[in-house]
Amino acid sequence: MATTKKTASAKTAQETFESAAEAQKKSFDDALQAGTDAFAKGYEEFYNSAREQLAKAQQSIFGNFDEVSDFNRENVEAAIVSSNIVAKGFEVVGKEFAAYAQQATEANMAAAKKLSTAKDPQELMDLQSEWAKNAFDGFVAETSKLQDISVKVSNQASQPLNERINKAVETLAKTTAS
Repeated sequence: MATTKKTASAKTAQETFESAAEAQKKSFDDALQAGTDAFAKGYEEFYNSAREQLAKAQQSIFGNFDEVSDFNRENVEAAIVSSNIVAKGFEVVGKEFAAYAQQATEANMAAAKKLSTAKDPQELMDLQSEWAKNAFDGFVAETSKLQDISVKVSNQASQPLNERINKAVETLAKTTAS
């Protein structure tokens, strides 16, 4: 009878642990998705703003259709380069996240096995505390890493568009000075 209660208790602890691990994974997934969405929204707002500013500048700067056509072609090329950088950045973030998810899953399974071997409640609490600390530290480190990657991608993706804006300003300044 005592063995049945102990086995049931261990099974309940295992289920609780697995539930907590699943909740942690969902929380991480949600946080990553929110960061990705915020990055995409910011990029889209920046792109739209830059496009509007360039359109206004084009109307006041260029009188010649050929100049406008060339300028627009260069703008499209810059947007394509920028979009390719963003796409590659999302690929890197996706691979990084997948690697982290795999590592976290393996660590959680190892911790679950370790928790199931606890001999008394104190040891169980110690093992759970150790697991929680390691999981949190890993999450914070991975989040920081993903943030660094996102900032790097944002800077790289905005560079071609910034160059086009600078070109428009330079052209406007020349036209105004004339």
